[in-house]
Amino acid sequence: MFGKIRSKIGKYYFRKEKDVNAPRRQMSNLLDARRIGIIYPLNDVPDYDRVSEFVSQLQRDHKEVKALGFVKNKSLVSRFLPKLSYDFFSRRDVNWFYKPIHTQVKDFIEKEFDILIDLSMSDNFPLKYIAGLSNALCRVGRFSEENADYYDLMIDANPAMTTDDFLGQIRHYLTVINSHAKRPQ
Repeated sequence: MFGKIRSKIGKYYFRKEKDVNAPRRQMSNLLDARRIGIIYPLNDVPDYDRVSEFVSQLQRDHKEVKALGFVKNKSLVSRFLPKLSYDFFSRRDVNWFYKPIHTQVKDFIEKEFDILIDLSMSDNFPLKYIAGLSNALCRVGRFSEENADYYDLMIDANPAMTTDDFLGQIRHYLTVINSHAKRPQ
């Protein structure tokens, strides 16, 4: 019950900030995008490896990629040191209302991405907060009625779907959608 109250207060503050900082939106696809942001929960080494492979594929396609992982387990924080394209934050970088307060999170939100991809397979308010306030032109995440405030494009992820399947769906839809859109100048 106490967690639900904290979450409701966090959502209230999110909506308030979103109303003040309403960024422009435009659908984009993987072919045309130059700058891509990725946010993801980092629970174990396979999560990191999966994201690393996706980032490498995008970089091979000459995309500028920045990944931000949310580490729930404090013991994992020391295992993943920040690299050029990767940053991390943990529970200690989230305030009482689940709002991320780390400087790297603020920088990530302010960065102008063509596409922001949230790889969360379940509700993760700190990552949704980042997605919802991001300066990205197009924000992509998991479908749910509640997520309409946070994402511009939502992919349906059934409970049996693996993260690899979800990532495959994201790649597919971001490749075929809006393929003739003009780039913003």
